[in-house]
Amino acid sequence: MRQSERLWHVVRSYGMGEWFMAAWVEGLEVWEAARRLGVSVADVDDSVECTWTDLLRERYSDGEGVVWAGRLTADWTQIIQVQGFECERALRELSFGGRALLVGWDLNGPRDLEYAVNGEYVTGLSVTVPGKRWGSDPQALDPYLQGLQFDWGDSSWEDDPDLPAGWLEYCAWEEARLESGEDYGEAEIPDEWQDFIGLACNGYSPPLATCLTSALALVGRVTGREIDREWMYGAHTRYVIRE
Repeated sequence: MRQSERLWHVVRSYGMGEWFMAAWVEGLEVWEAARRLGVSVADVDDSVECTWTDLLRERYSDGEGVVWAGRLTADWTQIIQVQGFECERALRELSFGGRALLVGWDLNGPRDLEYAVNGEYVTGLSVTVPGKRWGSDPQALDPYLQGLQFDWGDSSWEDDPDLPAGWLEYCAWEEARLESGEDYGEAEIPDEWQDFIGLACNGYSPPLATCLTSALALVGRVTGREIDREWMYGAHTRYVIRE
């Protein structure tokens, strides 16, 4: 695994390679962050302390928002959006009295990293286009950017010695397969490429995984702790947000 992709691989290992959304909130108790997301008093009583594995075993109705939230550091709460878009919609509300960050992506590609302070959108930052940012203070996150890569068009990964052996050959084969219209059932696939197919089905590409890892690393620099396996292994609070 390339070091520049490490955090994308972490979240992918928990089933969030294709779709991910999370918010980080400063200075709020977990229950208060949930309230600002739209959890009602009645729904708070339905909250559950659970692990990620337990959470994924549950079934949720269409239209319900589901988040999994817990303390990341003494000052910051980490909120994983399991279903719905409440973290995105409520970022300003989450930031009142402190700061809040949002990172997300889906099959259509990455969303912009958003940073709000005390109810104001301060910085929007493209995680795939170098230098593209906006907001009331577009440069507010610059102190945290050193060494991070936000360029989906970068091709330097092709010469990276840590690139998985055979990836370039697989990419050439996959491009030819798509052009021919041949499906996987008709193709002869080397055994060593099976993992590559799994990665590709999770939206993987080296430059994109680097961009998304950089976004999560930036959040870790602001909050003082990156998303990690220790936190994902722990028990946190699941809230259901009903319309």
